[in-house]
Amino acid sequence: MTDETSTDSTQSTTTQNPIEQLLQLLALVDPLELAGKAVDTTRRTTETLVTVLENFASTIDNLNKTTTRVNALLDDIEEPLKRVLPQLGNAMNAMATMGEAATQLADLSKRLGPLTTLAENAGGLFGFRPGKPSGGSTSSSPQTES
Repeated sequence: MTDETSTDSTQSTTTQNPIEQLLQLLALVDPLELAGKAVDTTRRTTETLVTVLENFASTIDNLNKTTTRVNALLDDIEEPLKRVLPQLGNAMNAMATMGEAATQLADLSKRLGPLTTLAENAGGLFGFRPGKPSGGSTSSSPQTES
């Protein structure tokens, strides 16, 4: 008989009205507990949002301060740079011109090389010896000192 009793109780729970089952499940739910959890979650979310907004405001404040400092620095440096840059450009142009002149002088000395050799040889005909220093010792050359 015990087997029949257990099957009857099993059948009674499985054959209950679905509305009764739903009501039993709803009875297990505590609305006050759910409301408390919802309030706690909302409070934590609000606190986190406030912290995020405070950090964002602090970041914006730091960016504003940095922008102000950079603008002040640019204001201090801009005018002297405007005065110096044209002079710097002129100096760079002058250096380039001097470089071109040095290149032309080097080219001229290469071209005048044969003429220099001819002048040295011609000077040798008259007794001039290039490349020897004219020191305080006696010289046998016919150069005269004035």
